[in-house]
Amino acid sequence: MFPHRAPLARLLGVLLLSLTALAHAAEPSPKAPATPKAPGTPFPQEVLHTSELFYSVLLFHPTEPKGNVVAEANALLAAKYKELNGAWKSGAPAPEVVIERVSQDKLDPIDEELLRYFGGKVEPEDRKRLLGAKHATALNFHIPFAKRHESLLAAMRFAHQLATQQKALLWDAETREYFSPKSWKEMRVDGWTGGVPSIPAHITMHVYASRGAQRMVTLGMVKLGLPDLVVEQVPGSMTTEMGKLVNAVAQLLTEGLEPAKTGELAVDLTRVKDARVQRMVAADDPKTARRNAKLWAIEGRRDNGDPENPLLEIAFPGSGSAHERQLAALDGLFGKKPDNITAAPPGDPELEAVARKARARLNELRPRIAKGIHPPEVLLVKAGFRTDDDNLEYMWMEVITWEKDRLKGTLANEPFNVSRLRRGSPVDVAESEVQDYLYMSPNGTREGGESSTILMRREQQGQ
Repeated sequence: MFPHRAPLARLLGVLLLSLTALAHAAEPSPKAPATPKAPGTPFPQEVLHTSELFYSVLLFHPTEPKGNVVAEANALLAAKYKELNGAWKSGAPAPEVVIERVSQDKLDPIDEELLRYFGGKVEPEDRKRLLGAKHATALNFHIPFAKRHESLLAAMRFAHQLATQQKALLWDAETREYFSPKSWKEMRVDGWTGGVPSIPAHITMHVYASRGAQRMVTLGMVKLGLPDLVVEQVPGSMTTEMGKLVNAVAQLLTEGLEPAKTGELAVDLTRVKDARVQRMVAADDPKTARRNAKLWAIEGRRDNGDPENPLLEIAFPGSGSAHERQLAALDGLFGKKPDNITAAPPGDPELEAVARKARARLNELRPRIAKGIHPPEVLLVKAGFRTDDDNLEYMWMEVITWEKDRLKGTLANEPFNVSRLRRGSPVDVAESEVQDYLYMSPNGTREGGESSTILMRREQQGQ
């Protein structure tokens, strides 16, 4: 029997050795183990919190406002938002909001291309209203660190109320996202009555190809007076789990976690207080998840498009490749659980027909793939990998490059009986070995994956 993967459930996103030295009275004491060192410059503690926070929200008016938006906004601010009132005074800092009209020459035109990447929070009925908007009002917030949480809640409510009154759309300048008032309220306001916010609702994460893998960087932590987070060299198939880790670290930092002077970052998922994030970072396999890991917090390198905010890189201890060290940490935090497999006989005619069609379609896609794959574009292919007992186990791999007749990338499944491989391991297969494909185009359309549909149908029918 040839095991195939059931529908891909995890498409996209340390060994603790205890040695007790038994010293004989007449023998010299063993040397103390060397203190581990961070794999870079430890993130400086004095930069972890900023004393003053600056962030902005823009209201886009689909048509030119008739009244004095600035005056109306200031009146609303004074009447209902005391958490944001008060001039900034030396020795007694208080929140301050500066509201101003934005001149048209400072606004980039809003088109479909821009909305495709940054307009996911815009309701369908609002997209046409936002296209080509030439008028905007800026809400610039200046907040002391000690008032960051209550001021952020008030700022989110104020921006929503003003946008609703003005029939405007919102732009979060820190996360670089457009919002309809409805989606802004649902994500940024509803369910938050005070205290520490649920951080994933207030930040976003950019994931893009870099150095043959994925680079993940947050945007928006400046609103909490904290550094943005970055992880380098993440296999594409591990971005889901790595995203859970990044969100957990962001939440823990907001709730008070601080790295040591040496850079050590003790991540304990059982200490996450926010209920929504607790659900988000639940264990994949509770039996094998330790729920904690010792990581490193180091100064992150800057790349084009990064936020203008200090960058804290999450780095991983241990030996081996970056992938192996990351996987060890993720195993410890979330547990190791192989994906489900479904057996199919050799020469299965239905699956062979899918394979022929998949290889033909790949030839059509090849010119585009040869130019490079750039998120949100994704290509996965399914192929057989030799098992420990000399059979074949069919798994998905995410394609990074296509050179001559070989597709190269990283394994997207956790193997069941291929001990030499792990999810995220670098692999390559010949074009002739491809059994199926999954392709997501830059505009979000999906195609392929027929073998998964067949296997799902068979499981449901008990075949």
